Amino acid sequence: MNRTSKKVAVIAGVGEGLGQAIARRFAPDYHVVMFARDLEKLQGYAAQLREAGGEATGMKVDLRVEREIVEALATIEQEIGPIEVAVYNAGAQHRKPLLEISGDAFEKVWRLGAFGAFVFGREAVRHMEPRGKGTILFTGATSSLRGGANFGAFAAAKFATRAVIQSIAREFGPKGIHAATVIIDGAVNMPAIHRLFPDLAKSMPPDGMLSTDEVAETYYQIHRQHRSAWTLEADLRPYSEKF
Repeated sequence: MNRTSKKVAVIAGVGEGLGQAIARRFAPDYHVVMFARDLEKLQGYAAQLREAGGEATGMKVDLRVEREIVEALATIEQEIGPIEVAVYNAGAQHRKPLLEISGDAFEKVWRLGAFGAFVFGREAVRHMEPRGKGTILFTGATSSLRGGANFGAFAAAKFATRAVIQSIAREFGPKGIHAATVIIDGAVNMPAIHRLFPDLAKSMPPDGMLSTDEVAETYYQIHRQHRSAWTLEADLRPYSEKF
């Protein structure tokens, strides 16, 4: 890895949907480092960003493992550059009746959605605090605000990540670190939803699903906010979404 002259934006949990869109939005101005378990896909995403004129690196990181997160962020600071933006976009969208959720499944959902976010946020703060600046953003969901039938495990994880970011904001906001949650309420227009729920996708009105690029723009603009008017929580949904 080559050290960059740019600041660094780390996106944890990058796939073909929102994670990739966030990386794409930050790439013109930052060296983007993407975390996921599939290194081959990450290398492909990084190549696309470089072809478009940006700087990008893919790193294989299991976000359920504390040591891997700690070591990855430390490596970035030492070998690539100072982390200015840290986005945690990982989370298992788990949906199952309560009586069918095993303890093991609950823990796995929690470990990726909540534990990983906590470690990622803690380590981002560790590197940002001495510089007195930085932005930490967590991706939230409807389940960050209320539990629903069949979402016992997922809601528990999303409630937890919201609590973590609020705690970071209150403790480290006065020290220059902007921490916020972006709550996404609605279907996100990405390839997976068309594969898994084709009838739902076809039933939507024009712009009835959240555009990944437009959501990514919100992340970017939150990062750019002046400290006199910081967002703690943004709540995004399509115009047609019922809530």
